[in-house]
Parts: sequence; structure tokens; C-alpha cells
Amino acid sequence: MVSQVLQTEKAPWEYLVRGIIIACVVVWLRYVVPSVSTNGTRLEKYFKLLLSFNPLSSFQGWISTWLFLINGPTIIQNAYDQSNGAPFFIDAPDNRYLVVSSWDHIKEIDAAPESVLSLQGAAKEVLQPKHTMVDFNWHDKKGVDGAPLLKTLRTLLTGHLPNVLPELRWSMSGMFDEMLDLHPVVNGNKHSPIFSMVIRGVAQSNAFAFFGKELSANKNFMKTGMTFIEETIVIAEVVRLLPSRFSGHIGRFLARKLNSGNRFYNALEPVVTKRFAERERRKLGYDVPEHNDCIQWIMETSPKLKPWTVQRVIHELLAVWFGSVHITSTTACFALFDLCLHKEYIQPLREEIEKTTWEAFDQSGGKLFPLMDSFMKESARLTPVESVSTRRKALKPFQLSDGTQVETGQWICTAARGMNLDPANYACTNEFYGFRFVEPQVLERAFSVDSPLPDNFKIPEPGKASQFVELSDWQLWGTGRSACIGRWYASAIIKVMLGLFITKWNIELVDPSASRYFSWRTFIYPYVGTKVILKPRA
Repeated sequence: MVSQVLQTEKAPWEYLVRGIIIACVVVWLRYVVPSVSTNGTRLEKYFKLLLSFNPLSSFQGWISTWLFLINGPTIIQNAYDQSNGAPFFIDAPDNRYLVVSSWDHIKEIDAAPESVLSLQGAAKEVLQPKHTMVDFNWHDKKGVDGAPLLKTLRTLLTGHLPNVLPELRWSMSGMFDEMLDLHPVVNGNKHSPIFSMVIRGVAQSNAFAFFGKELSANKNFMKTGMTFIEETIVIAEVVRLLPSRFSGHIGRFLARKLNSGNRFYNALEPVVTKRFAERERRKLGYDVPEHNDCIQWIMETSPKLKPWTVQRVIHELLAVWFGSVHITSTTACFALFDLCLHKEYIQPLREEIEKTTWEAFDQSGGKLFPLMDSFMKESARLTPVESVSTRRKALKPFQLSDGTQVETGQWICTAARGMNLDPANYACTNEFYGFRFVEPQVLERAFSVDSPLPDNFKIPEPGKASQFVELSDWQLWGTGRSACIGRWYASAIIKVMLGLFITKWNIELVDPSASRYFSWRTFIYPYVGTKVILKPRA
């Protein structure tokens, strides 16, 4: 019904109502979310109150669809629970999603050609790069010239981790100390906004790996980069929700007013231009500086017959920057919340770091610390950043083997959160078992004869051992050939961050009973106002 309403010509009053809702959305995203301390339940009640006063069923259905914006994870979970494993549709204000959970259907999605089901087409709708990333002209389907990013993130960055992890850890530790010094003392304890520390730590590390040491040390550059992430979300959401006849004009207006994208681009342009000039000088036999970062790797691996321009390299960097900071920081923050809520895991994780050593961890490229790896995975299983994964936009009609069809322009995706919480997939599905995914022999070796394995550390279901970066048993990283190629780097950075927090401080939530999350569409975000107490270890 909602899809039919959206496909018909709208009366002026509908545009007025939509405009009012858009204005509320902009204010909420830009000003309310960073400071609120309650969850989305109150907003949900307000929307439901509106429904009770609306006598028109079609308009009521329309408002129900808009409720998806603030209650998407719950709506999807309820539909999943009622689906009995079958595909189901979810209506959003701007599109319709077909959500699947069968691994057979997931394989069918992965096998579909990019000309039919497009990851890039879905990402283009989410990020609206034309307005948020300085006229970045994404095509709906991925071309063969995407190889530079694949080689850069999957091979070169991952292979460089043994060299870069020690400096990233040292830099992150120093930055945390500086931030902590500025936090207020309340009743004798420092109260620290944890998400602010996490996102700055991830951003600092990513800037070093992506752009090099000089830019990552530039405070103005880093501030612009952080603002760019926030403003990208705001601009993209407004453009997505507006009718197409208005969205382009409003998108250009917002891009001019919230211009961090332009400032970030302008800061990168002279650096990338200089790298291009150095490359030409090297060809002529001149000595030029050696760089080991994503700028250099993307530039060097671009197609030989049709090399990427300075503009194209910067555009790719902007997209990678947004995705890497946004998701990694939120996942790390949720894991820190779980460390506060399940303090019994902190000591075994500290002992794992002490026994293994940071040096061995660095040399492995961040692959060690299996106990911490499992803890991260259990945290992400119970509190995933995203309720859906493996997003694809249908560029042509596509039919699953059971006959369910997604039409051109609609999305198909997987029920990542529902699958994580399904008793058919995990024993004791709603209980936190931080070492659920550890190999039994590894877990036994971590505890001595004098210190036997506590019952709550035991593995609830043998045979489920797997790593955080694994693809075969969950949907955090996507699916198959289009899965996240930077997941090894992200995993290593989260381990470094968690390790620093638990080895430097004793950590606890200021108010464990307070709400820590809110939802927007299919995402779950941490409140920036959530504070922790960090006490230096004796």
C-alpha cells in the first residue's frame, strides 16, 4: 500500500506534511541526537500518538512507514520473528526492502551479477555522494576499475599492519591521556564521554593509515574530517527523504552550508597532487620520498591504461574514510559498553595481552588475542551496528528461487540482527557468552589448574568457534565477493583500542541503568552523552 502511495502523484498537502517532517528530522539529527540522554522510545510514543488522531487509513499507513526511521531495528526484528525464515518486505519512506535470512537465498544474492543487484547502487542511495562528497559521480554498478581499492585495503593495508600497529597504539594511548586530562571531575572521579574518545581514536588511526603522518597530526584537518562524517549523514538523510523534484536543490544548498566535504577535499587535494608529481619525478630518475599509506597505494594501483585522476583518488578516499570511521567506532564503543557490563571478562583479557605481548600481536598483523576476538564477536552479535546487511539495489527485476521478486529500484538485503538473535543459529541466544567463539582447547589453556574455567566462561554450544572477521556464520561484514575488504584492519584497530582501555584503566559506566543507544533507520548508534569512569590501574 505504501509503495502504491509513493508511486502516485502527491497532493500539495502531502508535500507540506513531508516538508514539516523533514525539518524535524534535520533538527533532530543535527542538534538533538548529540545531546539527548533518553532513547527513541519517547519519540516512538509521539508518532503512535499521531496515529491515534488520524482517521484516514492510507495516511495512517504512510505515517507508520515513517515510524521506520526511528524504530527500524524493532520493526525488522518483529517481521523476522513472524516470517519463519521466509523473505519479507519492509516499507521505508523512500523505498521498499526485501529482507532474507536463508543462506541459500544469501548465496543467490551473491551470485547475481552487479548489473542486476548492485551494492554500489545501494551505497550511492545511502551516502548521496553527489551532494556529500563534492560531486562524486558514482555509477550504479561497480566497474572493473574498482581493483585499486580492493588491492589497497585487502592486501597492502593489511600487509602493512605489522609496521603501523606499534605507532598507532602509541599515538592512540597519548591522545586518550590528553583527552582524559580535560574531562571533568565529579565526586572525585573523571567522567569521560566514551564515544568521543572512541571515535577520535579510530579517526586518528585511520588518518595515519590512509593519509600519512603529517595530515593525521594536523588538528584542523582531523576536526574537518570528523565534521565531514556527521554532515554526510545529515545531508544524505535529508536528500533521501525529500521528493526527487526538490532533493537536488536542497542537497546543493545543504552542501554549500554544511561544507565540510569541500574543506576536507581541499585539504587533501594539494597532498595528492604532490604525490602525483613525485610519481612523475621518480619515473625520470629523481629521488623522492617513500610513502606507505592509502593515498600512495590507490594511486600506484590505479588502471595503467586509464589512470585515476587526482579528483578520483580523493573521491575514493572520502568514501573509504566515511565508512571506516563510522562503523568501526560504533562497533568498538558497543564492545566497551559490554566490558563495563560484564567486568568478569576484563581480567582474562588483560592476562591474554600480558602473556601474548603487544609485540607478538603487532607482528601477527593484529590476528592474535583469540579471547578478545571472541568477546568482540559476541558483543557485535548481540548489539550489531546494523540490522540488515548485504544491501543490493535491484537494477533489474530479480527473483529468488522461492518465487519472491524484488522490483527495479527496490533493495534486497539480509536480516543480520535477526539471524544473530535466532535460537536456531545460537544456543542461549539472548545471553552474553564472551568466549562463545573460542576454540575449546584455546580457552582451556587460558586458565590454569589452580584457576579453573568459571561456568559463565564456558562455551554454550561446541563447534561454533570462528573469528571476528569470518563470513560463513554471520552477516556483519556482508557476503562473498562484495564483503568488507577492510575487516582485518578494523578488527586490529578495535583490539588495540579495547586493549588500551583495559590495561591503562579500570573502567565502569557512570550510570549502568541509563539508555546507551538510539536507532535511525536500520542503524543503532551510541549516545554521545554516555560517560564512563576511568581509574588508573595501581
